[in-house]
Amino acid sequence: MSKGSERADASSRAVGDVKLEGGIQAPASTPRAGIPMTGGPVKPLVHWKWLAVGWVAAMAFGALYAIWLQDGSDWNVGAPWERSLMYWLQTTYRRPIDDVFLAVPWIATHYTLIPIILGAAAWLKFKWKRNDLALQLVVVEIGTWTLNQLPKALYDRDRPQLWEHRGQYAQASYPSGHAIAAIAVLVTIAAIAHRERGWKWPYAVVALVLVVNLYSRLYLGVHWPSDVIAGIGMGGIWLLASLKAFPGRGDIRSRPASSASRPVSPDSI
Repeated sequence: MSKGSERADASSRAVGDVKLEGGIQAPASTPRAGIPMTGGPVKPLVHWKWLAVGWVAAMAFGALYAIWLQDGSDWNVGAPWERSLMYWLQTTYRRPIDDVFLAVPWIATHYTLIPIILGAAAWLKFKWKRNDLALQLVVVEIGTWTLNQLPKALYDRDRPQLWEHRGQYAQASYPSGHAIAAIAVLVTIAAIAHRERGWKWPYAVVALVLVVNLYSRLYLGVHWPSDVIAGIGMGGIWLLASLKAFPGRGDIRSRPASSASRPVSPDSI
């Protein structure tokens, strides 16, 4: 090989690589033309098509279930099996158990969730610069609220009149907004905590709140069982779609590698 070709080859290696001890070549930190330095494709902040499909699917489930229920003559007075189930569940627990069933539903009502979600979203956006998480919480809450309000206005089902209503309730009976919110919003919060921090215990807390919340709607006499079933279905569909729509940045196991495994910069040698 001629001296000129040797110098050209050495020059090209100097531009593209960094010479380390022992003859090992490491990539230079300077990006080459057309090669991104991100280590892979950048995930989109949100997949809007999944949100659109999920919201429509959840609303369609609620509408079709309401139409099926209305085919009978028991829409406003409950089906026989619903009345039998509620009479079977009818009881009044002593305090403090009764207080729990009165208090827990406030966790899954929009009167409580809207200010909490807005506050959490502002904190994530301005304190931690996590626009993705802030957007996820706000979008899930807005979708949950609309999935509750529209069917209530469209179908205007009467609440049960089997015994005195207690606790928090508002507007029409169908669907159970507490069921939609408990599943869609609270499970989303638990999923974010698991994805971002690796915590699993929020799932257990949400599961307990969910069971108490759903049972309380019947215990307090403010919902028919079919209202709760509709809320579970609609909330579950919206939850799955929203989790698919927001891929996140990955959990704690996929954080940036340590300095020992990062590309070597020429300035650090």
